[in-house]
Amino acid sequence: MSDCSFVDLTCISPNCNRPRKYAVSKITPHHMAGNLTLAQIAAIEAKPSRQMSSNYAISSDGGIALLCHEADRSWCSSSPANDHRAITVEVANDQIGGQWHVSDAALEALVKLCVDICQRNPALKNGLNYTGDARGNLTKHSYFTSTACPGPYLGGKFSWLAEEVNKRLAGGVTVVGDTLRVGMALHLERTNLYIASASLAIAGVRTGTYYLWSTEVVNGRVRITNSTSNVGKYGKVTGWISVDDAKAGAGLRDQTTDSRGLTKIVIDYASNVQAMAVYNLAQQLDLVAPGYYRSRYIDAAKTAQYIEIGQISAGDAEHVTTLCKKAAIEYKIAA
Repeated sequence: MSDCSFVDLTCISPNCNRPRKYAVSKITPHHMAGNLTLAQIAAIEAKPSRQMSSNYAISSDGGIALLCHEADRSWCSSSPANDHRAITVEVANDQIGGQWHVSDAALEALVKLCVDICQRNPALKNGLNYTGDARGNLTKHSYFTSTACPGPYLGGKFSWLAEEVNKRLAGGVTVVGDTLRVGMALHLERTNLYIASASLAIAGVRTGTYYLWSTEVVNGRVRITNSTSNVGKYGKVTGWISVDDAKAGAGLRDQTTDSRGLTKIVIDYASNVQAMAVYNLAQQLDLVAPGYYRSRYIDAAKTAQYIEIGQISAGDAEHVTTLCKKAAIEYKIAA
């Protein structure tokens, strides 16, 4: 497994697992919550006492550092399951607090790095799929723990980041999704909620089905509500979320016409022993808690199960189908 060839600094952290358990199938950008130089972030990650690392770091001037080989798992996202499959990238902020702004130079470096990672890792060859939750191959730190990382500004750029990377991978062709509509169901997963369009403080984190209260976009945010009967009614707004998070949580998350779209795996019959193996893997891949793993007994004696897992990313699907083949479990890929 190779590393990026155009880095400006290499300083390998001792804080990692060698090698990673799974092939690279995701990218997880973080923000530093500080405007550190490459040398400064490298020095921090070099300390065993810090118990953290990232595969790469990007400074505000667009410089890139390699801090943990891609073949190894960094300690970055509060999720071993994610970090064993993800390339993690710490990005400097040129604004401390507020929106935690990231410079244009740093964003451009992040795009170039993501393109390079996708080109070198087979599971990412079709590009990035931002779904707004842990199923996609572009994930956020906030999906796995209670944190504001990657911050309002960078976090709001994830949809754009996926589109820009995919456009460059495709030689300039942009994949265009559907538009948001009033009352559209939004399937949120650990989505930051704000009490106002300009509020800097995160009021909470929401998981579940909400509805678009209005299509009006203010400061990059839209209003949501918790019931279809509350759509458009004043005093019935749950709060504000990023418009990119809204797009990801809407129909745009299941891109049925997109080659980077999601996969559903159906197992018509699995013994309880086989089903337990599939369930344990689904837990490791963070697919159970959000509800992407579903099963039911198919006989009165409860000796066998029907299982559906989906919609999930191509990388996750590959892990599940590999297990099925090893355990002699028959499966099919459903539309």
